[in-house]
Amino acid sequence: MQLGTVAVILGGGGVVTRHNDGELEVLMVHRPKHLDWSLPAGKLDPGETLAECALREVYEESGCVCELGRELGMAEYTDRRGRIRQVHYWEMDAIAGDFTPNAEVDAIAWVPVVESLSHFTNERDLEMVSAFLALVGESVLA
Repeated sequence: MQLGTVAVILGGGGVVTRHNDGELEVLMVHRPKHLDWSLPAGKLDPGETLAECALREVYEESGCVCELGRELGMAEYTDRRGRIRQVHYWEMDAIAGDFTPNAEVDAIAWVPVVESLSHFTNERDLEMVSAFLALVGESVLA
């Protein structure tokens, strides 16, 4: 045991978007355990990169197969157990897939990007969607 060190739990996630009738939508997942709407994200598995983790977690939680875009940033927070978590997010384009409800995520929603800012439960999700908007610019919404 080493005193004075804190383990950091790493993870990955995505701001997953699609175009629907000319409108850019973002994917939101509902987690019944937390009773929240969030971006799909989860913990790093041994041997995988952060980007691989992000793609896997998005697929596991939403059924979406995605194309990886640029890294958007990292959210750091302390979880309910007092552990430090660092989740790295990427922009992603949904290219295929079908959602099947599961124990971790019981529903998904595709919401216009700007409208999504009033539906996310956690501030870190708002920050990542805002980082996405800053990266792509307002022209993507037209």
